[in-house]
Amino acid sequence: MLPVAVVTGMVFVNILLQAETKSFTLKQLDVPNSASTELDGINARGEIVGFFVDKSGKQHGFLDQQGQFTQLDFPGGSQTRTVGINNQSEIVGSFTDASGAQHALIDRNGVFTQFDFPGATSTLALGINDAHEIVGSFTDSSGHTHGFLKRADNFTQLDFPGSTSTTAFSINDRREIVGSFNDAAGVQHAFARRGEVFTQLNPPGAVTSVAFGVNARGNIVGSFTDAAGAGHGFLDAAGDFAQLNFSGAASTDGNGINSDGRIVGDFFDAAGVEHGYVATQKE
Repeated sequence: MLPVAVVTGMVFVNILLQAETKSFTLKQLDVPNSASTELDGINARGEIVGFFVDKSGKQHGFLDQQGQFTQLDFPGGSQTRTVGINNQSEIVGSFTDASGAQHALIDRNGVFTQFDFPGATSTLALGINDAHEIVGSFTDSSGHTHGFLKRADNFTQLDFPGSTSTTAFSINDRREIVGSFNDAAGVQHAFARRGEVFTQLNPPGAVTSVAFGVNARGNIVGSFTDAAGAGHGFLDAAGDFAQLNFSGAASTDGNGINSDGRIVGDFFDAAGVEHGYVATQKE
């Protein structure tokens, strides 16, 4: 498909509120005047991507560059999500067309391009590394979900062995891929793929889990639910797990991590409203 000229909207100033956990300082970050905000990706320069819902209920992507927010909308799309960014500021995500179908997108220097896994009924781009390799998920004609890896114009399907569905959320420059899969009983588990080897990740106390982000060092962030049904974010640094919990939140997710260990994610407050946050580890 030919590139489509970017359509950008408002520029915003960020809003920050602060809460603390045992090991991290978490700062709330919301798009001003939004109904909800989610932060999903962060690069080495601290540029953040995510999406928000406006007061009319419409979804928009955004890019945050040092506190200045630029709204991102795929031209002609009814809903846009931007969720992954590399160190060259290439952004990936998805949009919904007029018929309700979802397609993957990439934004390079303000130019949006659509792409789809061949034969898929829907495609989501979720992560990108500095080699321009993209991971995500697609739905086949039978309604099954699979992960994918895109290198140039070549697609590789990714399925955790024995799974009923697989989603690839992030890829680093070592081609380590993280995501989630559903087992035969339908339970969701986090995974990491290093080389051709898939490994299930098991945050302590997790009943279900998903890995959303991996940085250049191989550190992984994600979220899990415990036996009581509570949701927690996690950081996995070479098998050493730490929890991420925004103070007073009903649940917390860890969505993205950059090379210096800054983490972005989202949490739901007691009223069920979603907010973004940025986390840094305490000295």
